[in-house]
Amino acid sequence: MAPCASGRGQPAAQVPAAVRAGAEPHALAAVGAGAEPHAPGESSPAERLSLLSIVRCALVLLGALPWCLPLARSRAPLGELGAALDRVFAPMCHRMPERSLALDGVVMPLCSRCAGIFAGIAAGAAIARPRLAMTAWRPILIALAALMAVDVATQDLGLRPVWHASRLATGVAFGYAAAAAFLTQIARRPL
Repeated sequence: MAPCASGRGQPAAQVPAAVRAGAEPHALAAVGAGAEPHAPGESSPAERLSLLSIVRCALVLLGALPWCLPLARSRAPLGELGAALDRVFAPMCHRMPERSLALDGVVMPLCSRCAGIFAGIAAGAAIARPRLAMTAWRPILIALAALMAVDVATQDLGLRPVWHASRLATGVAFGYAAAAAFLTQIARRPL
């Protein structure tokens, strides 16, 4: 007899366990395709991959926005749209001109450290490596936050001038680790 998804017409030993257990139709489709079935209410690997891809793309776009905005404003009159996009960043950062970078003659909507964090988020979302457990990410994130705090303290105490390179570097490192850790946790957590 020809096998069918319901298992009818097959000896019991040949009927997949998911069928014998009364699995949901979406799980049966996975069994028929040779994949492992998933529990009802749990997302399939394809759904998880799709959600993870959407989150990664959103983080890359979000991280690139403060870098793209001044470049777009320097080349095209964005008018009220540009001003509205610029105002989105106002509550996030002090935006002091001496601590902000200018791209193509237009000051960025964030200071160099915050711009670094956003760039790190974009890079971390695009690469999302290494895939470590959260227990491994915690000390890394704490160390990078402490490094950023030392950079802030030495600058604000007047021990050194504003160095955009160190502000960017500490921001990128922290943003990268935060995005990579976040995406690793999404990939590992049942949805």
